[in-house]
Amino acid sequence: MQKILKFKPSLDYYLKTLDTRLAEHDYLGALDSARNALRQSKTRIDKEAINILIGQIYFEMGQYILSCEYFFRAVKVPQTRASAYFGVGRNLVKMNREELALEYFDCALSTGGVEDFSGAILEWTHIIRQNLTIKSPKFSEVAVAKNLVKLGEYDEALEILKPRFNSGEIEAKVITADILVLKGEYSKARDILLKILRFENDNVSALLVLCSLCLAEKDYGNLEINLEQLDECELNDNQLEVLASLYASIGKYEKSVKNYEKILKNDVFNIKYLLFTAICYYNLGNTQEALYYIGQARWVDIENPILNIYYDIFNRNLVLPPLKLVTQIPTTISEDKLKNIFSAINSGYFCENFVHSLTLADDIEWCFCLKNNTLTEELARVLAQCRKKQAIALYSKMLLTVRLNKNQKFYLTKYALLNNHLKSIDLTANFKYRSFKLTIPKKIENNLVIKRGLCSAVSFAEINSITVNFNAINSKLFKFDWVENIDLQVDENLVACLYFCENAQVLEQACIYFATDKERVNRAINYLQLL
Repeated sequence: MQKILKFKPSLDYYLKTLDTRLAEHDYLGALDSARNALRQSKTRIDKEAINILIGQIYFEMGQYILSCEYFFRAVKVPQTRASAYFGVGRNLVKMNREELALEYFDCALSTGGVEDFSGAILEWTHIIRQNLTIKSPKFSEVAVAKNLVKLGEYDEALEILKPRFNSGEIEAKVITADILVLKGEYSKARDILLKILRFENDNVSALLVLCSLCLAEKDYGNLEINLEQLDECELNDNQLEVLASLYASIGKYEKSVKNYEKILKNDVFNIKYLLFTAICYYNLGNTQEALYYIGQARWVDIENPILNIYYDIFNRNLVLPPLKLVTQIPTTISEDKLKNIFSAINSGYFCENFVHSLTLADDIEWCFCLKNNTLTEELARVLAQCRKKQAIALYSKMLLTVRLNKNQKFYLTKYALLNNHLKSIDLTANFKYRSFKLTIPKKIENNLVIKRGLCSAVSFAEINSITVNFNAINSKLFKFDWVENIDLQVDENLVACLYFCENAQVLEQACIYFATDKERVNRAINYLQLL
């Protein structure tokens, strides 16, 4: 009987195939090789070096958020820290967040490491500073107004746009009309739009807002007329996305598919558009195409729990079409998952349920993706109390991911502190919370502080010049249950301080550094007495 030898690829094999696939611009194949290499790696340094490679692949794919997520993981070891900061900086440049990119480039230079990024960083820094000096104030006003709209501050946005509106600027008028539609002031919005279209009958932005107005008023006849006019216009990707969603809102999914596929020609790996294209095909009854596009999306972001759920829906026809174009999941399935989660929480045996359940971990991860602060706090509270390694691993993963918002990060870090995860969880944060270690080391290693709303590196020389008896500080920390006596919600910047501060003097400096008024300074100093 002939023996068949099984071929077991080594780490070197996967790294070689990774190089080959990158040279051929086969980024999905390169991701597969990198993920296999990550499973084969034995040492911490090897794992983080491969995370750097995965971050670089995502950068080449144009998936800058995912790229940052893997770079943040690589901040945890000194050998890959500089490369990680450099990678995050490059992503931020591509995301038009130049000021924040400068901070990460400075951090890469200060951290140092095997690779020398100084030449590239200095070149990029020079270009960024030139771009920042020539940015027009008018552009900033529009950007501020759009951000206020996202926050639901419609009146403030209108007030900012008023001077430009009164001066007759078309862009300001279109945005104003869009805000009025959101506020339900349809007649005012229509008057503005019709005046614009009287002189510019092919103004795409105005036509799109007019379509939104028709949809809001359920005027489907005029909506279809305006949509047909838009079909003849030249649209950019953002406009194509709006057009596709408008067609989907009236059930014309074949038109939506055509527009999403146009976008995907320029943005092949965009997970949202791949998912929405899959949903449209599923609604059209074409399950094969739906599985193809959702499969592509899962290949790009293999850890995304929402994509896995949609794949299951399409594969087993779990939900009758039509499905909405959202990045959550249908109500019938979400209700079952929430019921599963809360029955585990209320049973009194959460840890046992978590370890033995086949689906609970995935359901919890999906629940975090909903970005609901109330759910996040409840899950963080319960999950942080579970000392099983599987629960700690999931908790660490949630803290590491850049998918979550600032409030979710706050709740996760709050309960990590309250449940004494200081020694067991090693963290890297998102853009708002720069990298840190949730430990109290014997020496200052990663001295970064958080300004309100932005990350900023404090002078390394200044912090490293401080000398203090770390043993005495640590003994006080462990003897005194300081966490229970701090209202963590009062000042999240103070909580952020605790992640990098190794002594009380640095903590005091940091509190004063981002204090905005005398009362805040005094409150920070009072907290210091707990140490």
